[in-house]
Amino acid sequence: MLQRSLKYVCSDFITAVWYNTPPPSCARRLFDVPCLSCLARRSVCVAIAAFLLTYFLIMDILLFKRFAQIQLSQDSSVGREDEVYSPLTHLSVKGLLNDHPSQFIIVPSTEYVDSILGFSNRLRFITPDVISYSHLLCGFIAGKFLASNHLLDRRIGVMLYEFRTWLDSLDGTVYRAQAGLRLKYHSNHSSSGYFIDSIFDTFGGFFLCLGIFYYLKKRFGVGHGELQANGYKLHSNIPDAVVTLDNDRTTTESYSERYLLWKTFLFGLSLAVAGKCWDLAVDDFTNVYEYQFKKESSFSTMQTEYSHSHVTLVIFYLWRLCGGQSVLNYVLIAIFLDKTWQFLQYIPYVFLGASSLLYIATCIYLFQVSSALHL
Repeated sequence: MLQRSLKYVCSDFITAVWYNTPPPSCARRLFDVPCLSCLARRSVCVAIAAFLLTYFLIMDILLFKRFAQIQLSQDSSVGREDEVYSPLTHLSVKGLLNDHPSQFIIVPSTEYVDSILGFSNRLRFITPDVISYSHLLCGFIAGKFLASNHLLDRRIGVMLYEFRTWLDSLDGTVYRAQAGLRLKYHSNHSSSGYFIDSIFDTFGGFFLCLGIFYYLKKRFGVGHGELQANGYKLHSNIPDAVVTLDNDRTTTESYSERYLLWKTFLFGLSLAVAGKCWDLAVDDFTNVYEYQFKKESSFSTMQTEYSHSHVTLVIFYLWRLCGGQSVLNYVLIAIFLDKTWQFLQYIPYVFLGASSLLYIATCIYLFQVSSALHL
């Protein structure tokens, strides 16, 4: 049944464009230069990872230090037109549960680009829906590169998919500015733009999964064992289903199309469940911690105390690590490091269980808090 569904959704057009033809070689030639290829060295990757982890840790300390000094129901307000964006101001539940790259890199950069280029003011013909269509197209192109048997192509696909994520953030930034909700970081579920953006995000995830499946089929499918781990074809008489992993080590791993499809499906399911549970958790926390009580009310004081409790902070931080966008970041890192298959072996099970259990714990905890606040 799963194979029949795949044949239904994978039309001849997608198969011809993604599977039977390689991506444009011009992109590979553009990035295959010494100044860019050095970024793929292990020492450089380790240095970049150490820098980002240090940056995220410092920003987390500053973020939660300020969070301890404010009340979410008051701080999550609309910003002034001339106010400069900062990830440490106008805090909201959605911002506190956001993944680290989005909170400290992607969202600030979209806010600054919008302020400089004026998408929401001077270039009003560039609407949020136009940007949504552009990140849909970008996701499709990224999937094509992710399906390649060449490692450099897949790394280009990772960068394209990160750019798709950046565009996805930009459409929200432009929408909030045009709707008079500048710097108020939360989703408006009643708008048509949110519905369109959600549909396109789903397609983006589908393109990612399809690209991963086609890559696995090329590398591990029966009859496609002549590919090296870095994507170059072997010009020798190595039998089918033999894959070169290192310079002098080979393996006879090959898997059926059904098994590869199952592994890809599990990842897609874990990504969807983590994303949906994260979205529901954001709504639930928002309804409790951003509810407007009277300033002198005892419930307002209790609300602030609960929001600053250790249990709340632990749950907030776990969602930052286990949300849908975080899972997406993890798989993109695995693809960039040529560890896609190792990632798909067990990690989807971990996040499928972790996000489900975390949401159940969130519901139980918020039920107790809302009962205490009479909400």
